[in-house]
Amino acid sequence: MLPLTVNGLLVLDDGKYTNSRVSAAYLCSSQPRNILNVVKWQHFINYKAMFHLYDSIVANKNLGLKEFSGNEPTLYQRLSHDKNLEAIFQLAMQDISRQAQVDLVENVDFSNIKYLVDVGGGNASNIITIAKKYPSLRATVFDSESVCKIARENIQKNGLGDRLTAVAGDCFSNSFPINTDCLLFCHFFTIWSKNKDLELLTKAYKELKPGGRAMIFNMMQNNSKDGPLLAAMGSPYFLTLATGTGMLYTWQEYIELFEKAGFTEIKFQKLPMDHGVIWGIKSED
Repeated sequence: MLPLTVNGLLVLDDGKYTNSRVSAAYLCSSQPRNILNVVKWQHFINYKAMFHLYDSIVANKNLGLKEFSGNEPTLYQRLSHDKNLEAIFQLAMQDISRQAQVDLVENVDFSNIKYLVDVGGGNASNIITIAKKYPSLRATVFDSESVCKIARENIQKNGLGDRLTAVAGDCFSNSFPINTDCLLFCHFFTIWSKNKDLELLTKAYKELKPGGRAMIFNMMQNNSKDGPLLAAMGSPYFLTLATGTGMLYTWQEYIELFEKAGFTEIKFQKLPMDHGVIWGIKSED
């Protein structure tokens, strides 16, 4: 009990232990904003891999992958071998994204978008949140088959099967779904190197119809490269475990990628929790 009390998770009063305000809000399953799924993600997936942080830095490679079965080069591929771990990961991503999704739909206008594709959209929580606010919008998750299965189940549970779908594919080797108004990349470009991100944006520009947009939504590093703290805390995960190539990039780095990909009309918007949105629109010419 001592470590929990010292760290403020329990309160000792007259020989009895009770939850602190933090524990009551975030570590009780009955509370809507609990982070129990995130704790499971850290325990079952991240902690073992982070033992290899030093070696990963020296090798500049995600050596934490050796903790997971398979021979694929990324965590996301290897998770498909263990349905339990994959479910833990998807639930954690859903909870991490929950508040950010609310900020996204409250601050970004999707009213002119008829068909949106969420690339690497996971269990469909992003498009479900957006679709509930925009009843005429149709949307698709574009992800691996094992993840799409989870997404389809989530879509049906929310009664949105008439407007939302999930299509399996590889974002680098397969074409995006056609007639897309917006290709959304939520917490996705942090996974890859800048060269891979440029490849995705160039592909997006080529396949979007005129007037279509590509949109990046994730946590941003300051242009001065001196913060925020969460960017520094997140980047080791992408090096040691996720892909071995990604990190949290700056606003300017993303803008330059959009320019190199061919987008001329580029806009950005800062959001709470160190998040932001950058989007480029394909020229009508």
